[in-house]
Amino acid sequence: MKSVLVQINRDTGQEARFQVALDIVRHFEGHLSCLQVAQVEAFAALDPYGVGHMLSETISIVREAEEAEKKSFETRLKNEGVSWDWISETGDPSRMIVDHSWLSDLVVVSAPSGDWLPRIDAPPTAAEVLVRSRAPVLVVPDACRGIDCEAPIAIAWNGSPESCAAIRGALPLLRNAGSVCLLNAALPEGDYDLPPTEAATYLSRHGVACELVELHPGAGPITDAVLEAAEARKAGMLVMGAYGHSRLRENILGGVTRGMLQKARLPLLLAH
Repeated sequence: MKSVLVQINRDTGQEARFQVALDIVRHFEGHLSCLQVAQVEAFAALDPYGVGHMLSETISIVREAEEAEKKSFETRLKNEGVSWDWISETGDPSRMIVDHSWLSDLVVVSAPSGDWLPRIDAPPTAAEVLVRSRAPVLVVPDACRGIDCEAPIAIAWNGSPESCAAIRGALPLLRNAGSVCLLNAALPEGDYDLPPTEAATYLSRHGVACELVELHPGAGPITDAVLEAAEARKAGMLVMGAYGHSRLRENILGGVTRGMLQKARLPLLLAH
């Protein structure tokens, strides 16, 4: 993980994702790119009657706040002992993150709020970035205050192409993990039939030994079974594929990705 991109924004998840990104960059002696995005278009939409001077004043206030935020982070970064750069953009945050992710090894964003209502609310940044970025995305709950890159890692496996992409994207982290467990969450009536032994073989070729765990969720949600198994093994991260079905279908009918984004208390490394 030599190139890590983290979103900078004044929100409740800022400190969590920044600390996690710093820990990963330090561990791999990599480079941190801090992306700050100004949503000026949102203010333009609030000016239907041409009150230009009020709009101009509002944008000036936003710009001043962003400049103060940038100076604060730059002062902090100079004392963190990591390689870094600062990127300032204007536009939609999700699109800007995706546009700057093409040569990133990892993108760090925050988890959506627990009361996110997919059928009503706009998609959170994490969901938007997941379906559009080809880099693995680390989704960080607000309560996190860093990450141990040598802690155990759990992998949620269902035999899907997304699961395979997540494992490939997580390889640098998996090689450094204290232990790796492969949680077979594939359902008998599932859409995919790639067995977990194939994933274990692939990992072994890359020097990663893993414990294979069969999950039997019973009548409960598969998300609960996966998270309970990961927590029982003291995993510091959960790796899984995201949005194997269309996001629209998952939003309407419910889905594993949405459940994980809302329930997980540990960082999720996701790939689509």
